[in-house]
Amino acid sequence: MKLDSGENLELDVKPDEKILVVWFLTKTLGYSFAVMFFVFMILFLINSISVAPGREGNPQIDVAEELSISNETEDTGKEKKEIEHPFKIIVDYWGWALLLVGAASIFIQVYLFFLRKTYRYIITDRRCIFVGGILKRVERSVPHKKITDIQRSQNIIERLLGIWNVQVFTPGTASVQIGHTKARAELNFDGLIVSEEVYESISRHTQLND
Repeated sequence: MKLDSGENLELDVKPDEKILVVWFLTKTLGYSFAVMFFVFMILFLINSISVAPGREGNPQIDVAEELSISNETEDTGKEKKEIEHPFKIIVDYWGWALLLVGAASIFIQVYLFFLRKTYRYIITDRRCIFVGGILKRVERSVPHKKITDIQRSQNIIERLLGIWNVQVFTPGTASVQIGHTKARAELNFDGLIVSEEVYESISRHTQLND
């Protein structure tokens, strides 16, 4: 990240490793359950097609024999359909589904491990800057003069881990909750141990303390 001419760096911090625990509980598990649901839906559709009745398997059968077979299986048809219910495949392949979800969880968590290493929270005498990303590198900055509000927050998991979030708001965003919708912050500095230092550094360059 290259600073502008005459711009002075004040803070350059990274999220603490403890944020990986938060991401595992909020992102990794969420995405893994989404994978499980997707896999079950695919298996459901495949099994629904496979148990559908048809004559493709024996085109040579004559009408009389077909009627005879139909009469013999008429009484047991209901029981057979119950045994071959499409959801039966979920039970049959439960182990494979869990294995796939486990593999997805490992892949996602490894990705998040390296993603954290790319995150940088930069405070200068002119602006706040977020830099990070693997598949898509993002550089987002907010001039101090546009900042209208700052928040420090913790959820229950972060409280147990001792990490904080610092959120920066601009006129286009607000920290006030309207109904059930909470405005999205312009910048999020997650997983901070030195949150007070970051908060105070931003506050010094804004009108918030006047």
